[in-house]
Amino acid sequence: MSGSEANGGDAIVAYCVPGGPNFQRVYVKVHGYVALIICLLGSVANSVNIAVLSRKEMTSTTNSILTALAVADLLVMIDYIPLALHVYTTIAEELNRNSYAWAVFVYFHSIFSQTFHTISIWLTITLAVWRFVAIKFPQKNKTFCNKRNTNIAIAVAYVVCPIVCLPIYFAMKIQELPNNNTVRDNVTINETDTVNVSAVGEPTYAISMTNNQYLLTSIFWIYSVFLKLIPCVVLSILSVCLILKMKSSDRRRQKLLKKSAVATNEGEKTRLNEDGGKRGGRTDRTTRMLVALLGLFLATELPQALFGLLTAIAPHLFGICYYAFGEVMDLMALVGSAVNFVLYCSMSRQFRSTFTRLAGKLLPPLVHHDSERMTTTTTVKA
Repeated sequence: MSGSEANGGDAIVAYCVPGGPNFQRVYVKVHGYVALIICLLGSVANSVNIAVLSRKEMTSTTNSILTALAVADLLVMIDYIPLALHVYTTIAEELNRNSYAWAVFVYFHSIFSQTFHTISIWLTITLAVWRFVAIKFPQKNKTFCNKRNTNIAIAVAYVVCPIVCLPIYFAMKIQELPNNNTVRDNVTINETDTVNVSAVGEPTYAISMTNNQYLLTSIFWIYSVFLKLIPCVVLSILSVCLILKMKSSDRRRQKLLKKSAVATNEGEKTRLNEDGGKRGGRTDRTTRMLVALLGLFLATELPQALFGLLTAIAPHLFGICYYAFGEVMDLMALVGSAVNFVLYCSMSRQFRSTFTRLAGKLLPPLVHHDSERMTTTTTVKA
Protein backbone atom coordinates (compact mmCIF):
# COMPACT_ATOMS: atom_id res chain seq x y z
CA MET A 1 0.00 0.00 0.00
CA SER A 2 1.34 3.41 -0.93
CA GLY A 3 1.74 6.24 1.50
CA SER A 4 -1.14 8.18 -0.03
CA GLU A 5 -3.43 5.13 0.28
CA ALA A 6 -2.45 4.69 3.89
CA ASN A 7 -3.12 8.32 4.64
CA GLY A 8 -6.48 8.06 2.87
CA GLY A 9 -7.35 5.00 4.93
CA ASP A 10 -6.38 6.78 8.15
CA ALA A 11 -8.53 9.74 7.16
CA ILE A 12 -11.53 7.51 6.53
CA VAL A 13 -11.08 5.59 9.75
CA ALA A 14 -10.81 8.90 11.63
CA TYR A 15 -14.51 9.50 10.96
CA CYS A 16 -15.49 6.80 13.45
CA VAL A 17 -12.52 7.06 15.81
CA PRO A 18 -12.67 7.60 18.70
CA GLY A 19 -16.42 8.23 18.61
CA GLY A 20 -17.41 4.77 17.34
CA PRO A 21 -15.46 2.65 19.83
CA ASN A 22 -16.37 5.02 22.69
CA PHE A 23 -20.05 4.75 21.79
CA GLN A 24 -19.81 0.96 21.67
CA ARG A 25 -18.24 0.77 25.11
CA VAL A 26 -21.17 2.72 26.58
CA TYR A 27 -24.00 1.18 24.56
CA VAL A 28 -22.87 -2.44 24.92
CA LYS A 29 -23.65 -2.25 28.66
CA VAL A 30 -27.40 -1.90 27.98
CA HIS A 31 -27.67 -3.60 24.60
CA GLY A 32 -28.19 -7.08 26.00
CA TYR A 33 -31.10 -6.11 28.24
CA VAL A 34 -32.82 -4.00 25.57
CA ALA A 35 -32.36 -6.72 22.96
CA LEU A 36 -33.62 -9.37 25.40
CA ILE A 37 -36.83 -7.44 26.07
CA ILE A 38 -37.41 -6.89 22.35
CA CYS A 39 -36.74 -10.56 21.57
CA LEU A 40 -39.10 -11.84 24.26
CA LEU A 41 -41.92 -9.46 23.30
CA GLY A 42 -41.24 -10.02 19.61
CA SER A 43 -41.32 -13.80 20.00
CA VAL A 44 -44.73 -13.59 21.68
CA ALA A 45 -45.98 -11.13 19.05
CA ASN A 46 -44.83 -13.24 16.12
CA SER A 47 -46.30 -16.38 17.72
CA VAL A 48 -49.63 -14.54 17.94
CA ASN A 49 -49.24 -13.44 14.31
CA ILE A 50 -48.77 -17.07 13.24
CA ALA A 51 -51.74 -18.23 15.31
CA VAL A 52 -54.06 -15.53 13.96
CA LEU A 53 -52.96 -15.44 10.33
CA SER A 54 -53.12 -19.23 9.97
CA ARG A 55 -56.79 -19.37 11.07
CA LYS A 56 -59.22 -20.70 8.46
CA GLU A 57 -61.15 -17.42 8.25
CA MET A 58 -57.89 -15.55 7.56
CA THR A 59 -56.93 -17.73 4.59
CA SER A 60 -55.56 -15.64 1.71
CA THR A 61 -52.41 -15.41 -0.35
CA THR A 62 -51.36 -12.22 1.46
CA ASN A 63 -51.79 -13.82 4.88
CA SER A 64 -49.84 -16.89 3.73
CA ILE A 65 -46.87 -14.61 2.99
CA LEU A 66 -47.35 -12.78 6.30
CA THR A 67 -47.39 -16.12 8.15
CA ALA A 68 -44.15 -17.22 6.49
CA LEU A 69 -42.71 -13.79 7.34
CA ALA A 70 -43.71 -14.20 11.01
CA VAL A 71 -42.04 -17.63 11.13
CA ALA A 72 -38.76 -16.19 9.83
CA ASP A 73 -38.91 -13.26 12.27
CA LEU A 74 -39.71 -15.59 15.16
CA LEU A 75 -36.68 -17.77 14.42
CA VAL A 76 -34.44 -14.69 14.30
CA MET A 77 -35.74 -13.61 17.72
CA ILE A 78 -35.34 -17.03 19.34
CA ASP A 79 -31.81 -17.39 17.98
CA TYR A 80 -30.72 -14.02 19.40
CA ILE A 81 -31.93 -14.68 22.96
CA PRO A 82 -29.01 -16.99 23.99
CA LEU A 83 -26.51 -14.55 22.49
CA ALA A 84 -28.00 -11.59 24.36
CA LEU A 85 -28.03 -13.52 27.64
CA HIS A 86 -24.56 -14.99 27.35
CA VAL A 87 -22.55 -12.15 25.84
CA TYR A 88 -24.27 -8.88 26.70
CA THR A 89 -25.71 -9.44 30.18
CA THR A 90 -24.44 -10.52 33.58
CA ILE A 91 -27.17 -13.16 33.87
CA ALA A 92 -24.94 -15.91 32.48
CA GLU A 93 -21.54 -14.34 33.09
CA GLU A 94 -20.31 -17.34 35.10
CA LEU A 95 -20.44 -19.51 31.98
CA ASN A 96 -17.35 -19.87 29.81
CA ARG A 97 -17.72 -17.50 26.90
CA ASN A 98 -14.62 -18.83 25.14
CA SER A 99 -15.37 -22.53 25.05
CA TYR A 100 -15.40 -24.43 21.78
CA ALA A 101 -19.13 -25.15 22.18
CA TRP A 102 -19.92 -21.45 22.50
CA ALA A 103 -17.72 -20.61 19.52
CA VAL A 104 -19.72 -23.13 17.47
CA PHE A 105 -22.97 -21.48 18.57
CA VAL A 106 -21.71 -18.00 17.61
CA TYR A 107 -20.64 -19.42 14.25
CA PHE A 108 -24.09 -20.96 13.81
CA HIS A 109 -25.82 -17.75 14.96
CA SER A 110 -23.93 -15.60 12.45
CA ILE A 111 -25.16 -17.72 9.55
CA PHE A 112 -28.62 -18.63 10.87
CA SER A 113 -29.71 -15.12 11.84
CA GLN A 114 -28.52 -13.55 8.58
CA THR A 115 -30.20 -16.29 6.54
CA PHE A 116 -33.62 -15.95 8.13
CA HIS A 117 -33.45 -12.18 8.22
CA THR A 118 -32.76 -12.29 4.47
CA ILE A 119 -35.76 -14.59 4.03
CA SER A 120 -37.85 -12.03 5.93
CA ILE A 121 -36.63 -9.23 3.66
CA TRP A 122 -37.45 -11.04 0.42
CA LEU A 123 -40.84 -12.18 1.69
CA THR A 124 -41.57 -8.49 2.28
CA ILE A 125 -40.62 -7.85 -1.35
CA THR A 126 -42.90 -10.70 -2.43
CA LEU A 127 -45.76 -9.18 -0.45
CA ALA A 128 -45.21 -5.82 -2.15
CA VAL A 129 -45.19 -7.44 -5.60
CA TRP A 130 -48.40 -9.36 -4.86
CA ARG A 131 -50.13 -6.15 -3.72
CA PHE A 132 -48.89 -4.26 -6.76
CA VAL A 133 -50.29 -6.91 -9.12
CA ALA A 134 -53.60 -6.97 -7.23
CA ILE A 135 -54.08 -3.21 -7.63
CA LYS A 136 -52.38 -2.51 -10.97
CA PHE A 137 -53.58 -5.64 -12.79
CA PRO A 138 -56.67 -6.84 -10.90
CA GLN A 139 -57.79 -9.03 -13.83
CA LYS A 140 -54.53 -11.02 -13.59
CA ASN A 141 -54.46 -11.21 -9.82
CA LYS A 142 -56.24 -14.57 -9.45
CA THR A 143 -54.02 -16.10 -12.15
CA PHE A 144 -50.65 -14.74 -11.09
CA CYS A 145 -51.10 -14.43 -7.33
CA ASN A 146 -52.97 -17.66 -6.71
CA LYS A 147 -52.35 -20.04 -3.82
CA ARG A 148 -50.00 -22.28 -5.82
CA ASN A 149 -47.75 -19.43 -6.97
CA THR A 150 -47.74 -17.99 -3.46
CA ASN A 151 -46.54 -21.27 -1.99
CA ILE A 152 -43.87 -21.49 -4.69
CA ALA A 153 -42.68 -17.94 -3.92
CA ILE A 154 -42.47 -18.73 -0.20
CA ALA A 155 -40.59 -21.98 -0.88
CA VAL A 156 -38.17 -20.19 -3.21
CA ALA A 157 -37.39 -17.60 -0.52
CA TYR A 158 -36.73 -20.33 2.06
CA VAL A 159 -34.50 -22.30 -0.36
CA VAL A 160 -32.62 -19.62 -2.31
CA CYS A 161 -31.79 -17.25 0.57
CA PRO A 162 -29.71 -19.86 2.47
CA ILE A 163 -27.77 -20.48 -0.74
CA VAL A 164 -27.18 -16.76 -1.24
CA CYS A 165 -25.96 -16.46 2.37
CA LEU A 166 -23.62 -19.44 1.99
CA PRO A 167 -20.49 -17.26 1.40
CA ILE A 168 -20.80 -16.10 5.03
CA TYR A 169 -19.95 -19.69 5.99
CA PHE A 170 -16.55 -19.33 4.33
CA ALA A 171 -15.84 -15.87 5.74
CA MET A 172 -15.47 -17.03 9.33
CA LYS A 173 -13.54 -19.68 11.18
CA ILE A 174 -13.23 -20.92 14.74
CA GLN A 175 -9.76 -20.08 15.97
CA GLU A 176 -8.00 -21.43 19.04
CA LEU A 177 -6.35 -18.58 20.85
CA PRO A 178 -2.76 -18.63 22.11
CA ASN A 179 -2.94 -19.50 25.77
CA ASN A 180 -0.26 -19.62 28.43
CA ASN A 181 -0.08 -19.01 32.15
CA THR A 182 1.72 -15.69 31.71
CA VAL A 183 -1.33 -14.07 30.17
CA ARG A 184 -3.32 -12.25 32.83
CA ASP A 185 -5.89 -10.12 31.10
CA ASN A 186 -7.10 -10.93 27.61
CA VAL A 187 -6.15 -11.63 24.04
CA THR A 188 -7.17 -9.27 21.27
CA ILE A 189 -8.49 -10.82 18.06
CA ASN A 190 -8.93 -7.49 16.32
CA GLU A 191 -9.00 -3.88 17.37
CA THR A 192 -12.40 -4.10 19.00
CA ASP A 193 -12.96 -7.73 20.05
CA THR A 194 -11.26 -8.96 23.21
CA VAL A 195 -11.74 -12.25 24.99
CA ASN A 196 -10.85 -13.32 28.49
CA VAL A 197 -8.21 -16.03 28.75
CA SER A 198 -8.28 -18.52 31.56
CA ALA A 199 -5.25 -18.50 33.80
CA VAL A 200 -5.36 -22.27 34.30
CA GLY A 201 -4.41 -23.12 30.73
CA GLU A 202 -7.80 -24.19 29.40
CA PRO A 203 -8.09 -23.83 25.61
CA THR A 204 -10.05 -20.80 24.46
CA TYR A 205 -11.71 -20.18 21.13
CA ALA A 206 -13.12 -17.25 19.19
CA ILE A 207 -14.58 -16.48 15.78
CA SER A 208 -12.21 -14.70 13.44
CA MET A 209 -12.81 -13.32 9.96
CA THR A 210 -10.96 -14.66 6.96
CA ASN A 211 -7.71 -13.01 5.89
CA ASN A 212 -8.80 -13.22 2.26
CA GLN A 213 -9.64 -9.61 1.54
CA TYR A 214 -11.16 -10.43 -1.85
CA LEU A 215 -13.60 -12.88 -0.26
CA LEU A 216 -14.39 -10.44 2.54
CA THR A 217 -15.02 -7.60 0.10
CA SER A 218 -17.20 -9.84 -2.08
CA ILE A 219 -19.27 -10.83 0.92
CA PHE A 220 -19.83 -7.20 1.88
CA TRP A 221 -20.94 -6.41 -1.65
CA ILE A 222 -23.40 -9.33 -1.53
CA TYR A 223 -24.59 -8.29 1.94
CA SER A 224 -24.93 -4.57 1.31
CA VAL A 225 -26.17 -4.57 -2.29
CA PHE A 226 -28.10 -7.80 -2.91
CA LEU A 227 -29.37 -8.48 0.61
CA LYS A 228 -29.99 -4.88 1.71
CA LEU A 229 -29.78 -2.08 -0.84
CA ILE A 230 -31.67 -3.72 -3.74
CA PRO A 231 -34.60 -4.76 -1.48
CA CYS A 232 -34.78 -1.19 -0.12
CA VAL A 233 -34.89 0.28 -3.62
CA VAL A 234 -37.38 -2.29 -4.96
CA LEU A 235 -39.74 -1.96 -1.99
CA SER A 236 -39.55 1.83 -2.14
CA ILE A 237 -40.48 1.88 -5.84
CA LEU A 238 -43.30 -0.66 -5.42
CA SER A 239 -44.70 1.10 -2.37
CA VAL A 240 -44.69 4.50 -4.07
CA CYS A 241 -46.42 2.97 -7.13
CA LEU A 242 -49.01 1.33 -4.88
CA ILE A 243 -49.75 4.52 -3.01
CA LEU A 244 -50.05 6.57 -6.21
CA LYS A 245 -52.30 3.93 -7.78
CA MET A 246 -54.60 3.82 -4.75
CA LYS A 247 -54.80 7.61 -4.60
CA SER A 248 -55.66 7.68 -8.29
CA SER A 249 -58.34 5.02 -7.81
CA ASP A 250 -59.76 6.93 -4.87
CA ARG A 251 -60.02 10.15 -6.90
CA ARG A 252 -61.68 8.27 -9.77
CA ARG A 253 -64.14 6.65 -7.36
CA GLN A 254 -65.05 10.03 -5.88
CA LYS A 255 -65.78 11.40 -9.36
CA LEU A 256 -68.01 8.43 -10.14
CA LEU A 257 -69.87 8.92 -6.87
CA LYS A 258 -70.51 12.58 -7.67
CA LYS A 259 -71.79 11.74 -11.16
CA SER A 260 -74.01 8.97 -9.82
CA ALA A 261 -75.39 11.19 -7.11
CA VAL A 262 -76.58 13.80 -9.60
CA ALA A 263 -79.01 11.37 -11.24
CA THR A 264 -80.37 9.82 -8.01
CA ASN A 265 -82.72 10.88 -5.28
CA GLU A 266 -81.53 12.16 -1.93
CA GLY A 267 -81.80 8.75 -0.23
CA GLU A 268 -79.71 7.06 -2.93
CA LYS A 269 -77.23 9.92 -2.80
CA THR A 270 -76.80 9.47 0.94
CA ARG A 271 -76.30 5.72 0.52
CA LEU A 272 -73.64 6.21 -2.16
CA ASN A 273 -71.78 8.72 -0.02
CA GLU A 274 -71.82 6.37 2.95
CA ASP A 275 -70.60 3.43 0.87
CA GLY A 276 -67.94 5.61 -0.70
CA GLY A 277 -66.81 6.80 2.72
CA LYS A 278 -66.42 3.22 3.91
CA ARG A 279 -64.43 2.19 0.86
CA GLY A 280 -62.36 5.35 1.11
CA GLY A 281 -61.65 4.57 4.76
CA ARG A 282 -60.43 1.11 3.80
CA THR A 283 -58.22 2.63 1.10
CA ASP A 284 -56.82 5.15 3.56
CA ARG A 285 -56.07 2.40 6.09
CA THR A 286 -54.29 0.34 3.44
CA THR A 287 -52.31 3.40 2.36
CA ARG A 288 -51.28 4.15 5.94
CA MET A 289 -50.25 0.53 6.44
CA LEU A 290 -48.11 0.61 3.29
CA VAL A 291 -46.47 3.84 4.40
CA ALA A 292 -45.85 2.36 7.85
CA LEU A 293 -44.36 -0.84 6.40
CA LEU A 294 -42.19 1.19 4.03
CA GLY A 295 -41.00 3.52 6.77
CA LEU A 296 -40.25 0.63 9.12
CA PHE A 297 -38.36 -1.29 6.46
CA LEU A 298 -36.28 1.69 5.34
CA ALA A 299 -35.58 2.82 8.91
CA THR A 300 -34.21 -0.59 9.91
CA GLU A 301 -32.58 -1.79 6.69
CA LEU A 302 -31.32 1.24 4.76
CA PRO A 303 -28.72 2.33 7.37
CA GLN A 304 -27.36 -1.23 7.44
CA ALA A 305 -27.23 -1.29 3.63
CA LEU A 306 -25.36 2.01 3.41
CA PHE A 307 -22.94 1.06 6.17
CA GLY A 308 -22.28 -2.30 4.54
CA LEU A 309 -21.74 -0.56 1.20
CA LEU A 310 -19.19 1.82 2.74
CA THR A 311 -17.43 -1.17 4.28
CA ALA A 312 -17.38 -2.94 0.91
CA ILE A 313 -15.86 0.14 -0.71
CA ALA A 314 -13.30 0.53 2.10
CA PRO A 315 -12.76 -2.94 3.71
CA HIS A 316 -10.37 -1.57 6.34
CA LEU A 317 -13.40 0.09 7.98
CA PHE A 318 -14.68 -3.34 9.00
CA GLY A 319 -12.14 -3.83 11.80
CA ILE A 320 -13.22 -0.69 13.67
CA CYS A 321 -16.29 1.09 12.35
CA TYR A 322 -18.45 -1.90 11.45
CA TYR A 323 -17.82 -3.59 14.81
CA ALA A 324 -18.41 -0.34 16.68
CA PHE A 325 -22.01 -0.11 15.44
CA GLY A 326 -22.71 -3.83 15.05
CA GLU A 327 -24.96 -4.04 18.12
CA VAL A 328 -27.00 -1.04 16.98
CA MET A 329 -27.62 -2.65 13.60
CA ASP A 330 -28.61 -5.89 15.35
CA LEU A 331 -31.11 -3.96 17.46
CA MET A 332 -32.59 -2.23 14.41
CA ALA A 333 -33.12 -5.60 12.72
CA LEU A 334 -34.76 -6.99 15.87
CA VAL A 335 -37.11 -4.01 16.12
CA GLY A 336 -38.11 -4.48 12.49
CA SER A 337 -38.91 -8.13 13.18
CA ALA A 338 -40.89 -7.42 16.36
CA VAL A 339 -43.36 -4.63 15.60
CA ASN A 340 -45.42 -6.14 12.76
CA PHE A 341 -48.01 -7.24 15.32
CA VAL A 342 -48.60 -3.61 16.30
CA LEU A 343 -49.10 -2.66 12.64
CA TYR A 344 -51.54 -5.50 12.02
CA CYS A 345 -53.57 -4.71 15.14
CA SER A 346 -53.73 -0.99 14.50
CA MET A 347 -54.50 -1.17 10.77
CA SER A 348 -56.39 -4.41 10.11
CA ARG A 349 -59.91 -4.78 11.45
CA GLN A 350 -60.06 -8.45 10.39
CA PHE A 351 -56.83 -9.20 12.26
CA ARG A 352 -58.18 -7.52 15.41
CA SER A 353 -61.48 -9.41 15.18
CA THR A 354 -59.78 -12.77 14.69
CA PHE A 355 -57.30 -12.06 17.47
CA THR A 356 -60.15 -11.10 19.81
CA ARG A 357 -62.06 -14.29 19.04
CA LEU A 358 -58.94 -16.41 19.46
CA ALA A 359 -58.08 -14.73 22.76
CA GLY A 360 -61.69 -15.15 23.91
CA LYS A 361 -61.37 -18.91 23.58
CA LEU A 362 -58.37 -18.89 25.91
CA LEU A 363 -59.38 -16.22 28.42
CA PRO A 364 -62.84 -17.46 29.61
CA PRO A 365 -61.42 -20.50 31.48
CA LEU A 366 -58.91 -18.22 33.22
CA VAL A 367 -61.55 -15.61 34.05
CA HIS A 368 -63.97 -18.29 35.27
CA HIS A 369 -61.28 -19.78 37.49
CA ASP A 370 -60.41 -16.36 38.96
CA SER A 371 -64.11 -15.63 39.58
CA GLU A 372 -64.56 -18.91 41.45
CA ARG A 373 -61.52 -18.16 43.59
CA MET A 374 -62.78 -14.65 44.42
CA THR A 375 -66.22 -16.06 45.30
CA THR A 376 -64.66 -18.63 47.61
CA THR A 377 -62.53 -16.00 49.32
CA THR A 378 -65.55 -13.74 49.86
CA THR A 379 -67.56 -16.61 51.37
CA VAL A 380 -64.79 -17.49 53.82
CA LYS A 381 -64.47 -13.87 54.93
CA ALA A 382 -68.24 -13.61 55.46
